[in-house]
Amino acid sequence: MNTCKVAWLVLRANIFQLLVYLLTTVVMAALLGIGVGENAGSDDQTNTYDPPTATLAIIDRDSAGAHATGAALRSYLSATADIVEVTDDTQAIQDAIATQYVNLIVIVPQGYADSFTRAARDGGTLPSLGLAGASGSESTDSASVQMLTLNINGFLGSLRSVMLADDTANLSQAAAKVVNASADNGIASHESIRVEQASGTTPTLPASARVCASTFAIMLYPLMLSIAFIVIVIINAFNQPATMRRVGVSAIPGRSVWMQVLLVCCVASILIWLCCTAVTLICASTCQGGITGIGTRPLLLTLCGTFVFSLMVASLGFFIGQFRMSSAAMNGIVNTVALASAFLSGAWLPQWLMPASLRTFARLLPGWWYVGGVYDAFGGQGAAMTGVPDMGRWAGSTGLMALYAIAFIAAGLVVSRFVSRFVSRRT
Repeated sequence: MNTCKVAWLVLRANIFQLLVYLLTTVVMAALLGIGVGENAGSDDQTNTYDPPTATLAIIDRDSAGAHATGAALRSYLSATADIVEVTDDTQAIQDAIATQYVNLIVIVPQGYADSFTRAARDGGTLPSLGLAGASGSESTDSASVQMLTLNINGFLGSLRSVMLADDTANLSQAAAKVVNASADNGIASHESIRVEQASGTTPTLPASARVCASTFAIMLYPLMLSIAFIVIVIINAFNQPATMRRVGVSAIPGRSVWMQVLLVCCVASILIWLCCTAVTLICASTCQGGITGIGTRPLLLTLCGTFVFSLMVASLGFFIGQFRMSSAAMNGIVNTVALASAFLSGAWLPQWLMPASLRTFARLLPGWWYVGGVYDAFGGQGAAMTGVPDMGRWAGSTGLMALYAIAFIAAGLVVSRFVSRFVSRRT
């Protein structure tokens, strides 16, 4: 109990710096979430809508599927969007988005046609297309992009229905039937597009669900910065020579002392997690759909994944703290690790937009799996969210974060033993 009291005293002594870290980063994440909510919540709720024409680029990387998906999308969307060409290059894609050359870029990944066919025939979750550009549009462009993503989701849903009805039709044949049916019914018309929530189409998620997912992903930075900082401060206080001498002569085993310290660190991490969760839900509640629009399953899965990530960050701080560096050095390490994790995880830059070599490296970091798990809980990323959790991918991402936590704790205990022996030999 005395160990826990001392750890809480250390926490209280550094509460001001912790609040500065926490409040500034959480407010930043909240403002980004509110901005996304305003764009996502600007949809016209009338039955008949006349959107401006959007500019669309389709990049089809599915050579294994003979580029059938890209050809089908071009044929279906040519009547409702201005389709332009963008080179399949990371720099060219970024330039097209930054200069607003296109409102939306659709990227068809390798193997998409085969994955789509299997999912459609087996009744599984449809694979996601890569979408970019929607979140950065102005108000008028946002309306056209929202309508365009609705058309894409509706086309994929209709394509699945045709393939379920005719198990002999391949993707190209099914797409031709959908395109012909839409042309006959006048669905693809610039004059007026009537939004129908009929069976077989994929409805868009409420803005609150999209804001909830994106804000939880952005919360990676506040969680890492605040939790790692306070855990390292507590660990560093117990690693002071005077404290270590008292622990050495105490009747309490050293392992028990460190377990109590780690327990206090985990409780502090949970409090920070609750703060970030509350801010995220407040942001979501201000958007169209409110809290109820998020969905019970996606919200519970996201909360669980974020909780595991918070404990993982606490174990990372425990590991870093065992090296007994100065407070300035540890603050520098925390800031560097948090910034790198936020950039490489996909919280700020979409994961699919990163170069292949960078994605390979980023997958070694726990932040990648945290952001992936958040979006898996909502069934996709960006405008392609379905609201149906991908349980397999979410469970894999969350399990990996738990393994990272165990590995950091084990490594921290090993480092603590070696450092203690080294210090004792020098003294």
